Amino acid sequence: MTEKNKEQQQKSLQEYGIIYVSGRINESTAESVCKEIIECNIKAEVNQIQVIINSPGGSCPAGFSIIDIMEWSRIPVYTTGIGMIASMALLLFMTGDKGHRVITPRTSILSHRYSAFSFGNHSQLIAGRKEEDLEHERIINHYLSYSGIKSREELEKFLLKDVDTWLTPEEAIQYGLADVIEPLGKTRLLERRK
Repeated sequence: MTEKNKEQQQKSLQEYGIIYVSGRINESTAESVCKEIIECNIKAEVNQIQVIINSPGGSCPAGFSIIDIMEWSRIPVYTTGIGMIASMALLLFMTGDKGHRVITPRTSILSHRYSAFSFGNHSQLIAGRKEEDLEHERIINHYLSYSGIKSREELEKFLLKDVDTWLTPEEAIQYGLADVIEPLGKTRLLERRK
């Protein structure tokens, strides 16, 4: 696909208020998604913004910048998870307006504790620890705000364990991370045949 075709495709998605987030979440992803949400709000040509997410996660600061703009948006932001919503991508997904957080039946869902790579001299490592603790608290507070779990103890028991926690779409609904499992075309046909 040429660069011009990509631009035309992106413009047509933007016209409908659709933002597609795929791959690792980094500063470039955050800049693009934040700009698109801001532009939708400035133009005010759509009634809702639909963020479709297929991502293994990535940078917490980049992800939280997107979350901040999603929360800032005057236009409701709906989310759809497809393929994989893992780590920071799960936090983005959860931020969608409640009642409008949709996942497909084959979506892989991963919740886990924050991890980081630190380097530097002893003083830098000690100073950096404060930001790591703050990041961990941001994540916990986000889960407590956007999931059905209301206590830190419950959160650490079910979703932020010492090991990765893979969830089925049904478990995502159970824990209040998602609202709807959207049956796909052929899945609907199979259900009708039963």
